[in-house]
Amino acid sequence: MQIQHLRHNQIDRTRWDATVSRALCDLPYAYSWYLDVVCPEWEALVAEDYTYVMPLPVKQKWGIRYLIHPIWVQQLGIYSASNVTAEIFNAFHRRIPYLMYDFNVNYLNYAVASDKAKSVKTNLIIPHSENIDPIRKQYNSNTRRNIAKASKCGLEIREAFIDEFVTLWQAENQSMRWDLHATIRPLVEAALSYSQFSILSSKAQRPSVLNSQFFTPHLFGVYCEGRLVASLFGMQTRGRFIYLIPVSNREGKGCCAMFALVDHIIETICCPQGLTFDCEGSMIEGVARFYRGFGAVEQPYASIARCRPNWLVRLMHR
Repeated sequence: MQIQHLRHNQIDRTRWDATVSRALCDLPYAYSWYLDVVCPEWEALVAEDYTYVMPLPVKQKWGIRYLIHPIWVQQLGIYSASNVTAEIFNAFHRRIPYLMYDFNVNYLNYAVASDKAKSVKTNLIIPHSENIDPIRKQYNSNTRRNIAKASKCGLEIREAFIDEFVTLWQAENQSMRWDLHATIRPLVEAALSYSQFSILSSKAQRPSVLNSQFFTPHLFGVYCEGRLVASLFGMQTRGRFIYLIPVSNREGKGCCAMFALVDHIIETICCPQGLTFDCEGSMIEGVARFYRGFGAVEQPYASIARCRPNWLVRLMHR
């Protein structure tokens, strides 16, 4: 297999996005517009005329180029509409052009990458069902109790505006890294803009452009007497709803707004369209407990790394 290393300006973005849109792993993180926001200098490994593609999340410091997993991204690795065998994964792994790297590969790469893994990580998902009742039967008593509490608060769930979502997120996450704050608005705007562009291009019958059916951004707001108390930026792909960036203030937590919102999404989006609810995490026990309360099950993925002394990583991130 001939694998090409492409610099950022050498990548055919239309062919790249077409491959990502058809990939068996059905995740949104490798779309070109998404990577442009979270890792503007990203490069790629490409094989078999874009049949197999692998993003390289490149950063540079003091003239040293290295790969480090980007913010707002859970899983990268090889994306393809064809199965990725151990032989293919090993070929890509050997072709990584930089001495230092540390990033996650996707859940479908997990089985063939396990012997290369620095660590195994856990994503939680709620498997799809055509009916909400079997899913709700898996809710634990705490989740049922909190949904009932939310129903008494007079909450309204509807589309939110970008400005109010960003304002709420930044107010509730002031201690988070600066790059999370700097990229949250561009990421949401890019998703909404690209989705609209895809719809217009589809109507114009331009087959070279990715059709909007492969991903749909959602920006939910939970309101109490007109006040935004919780919000969520999520991404819908062919087979998944990705619970990407949630936020809730003290009032929202008090009225269990996120419990109501997750139940609402499962009932109104996931069940009618046969989508898996992807919790997008979590390795944090308290957050994982929230997801498990909805009956979420584990779906492992792997992290691979080379030449990664902790002192050097800390130095690179200063």
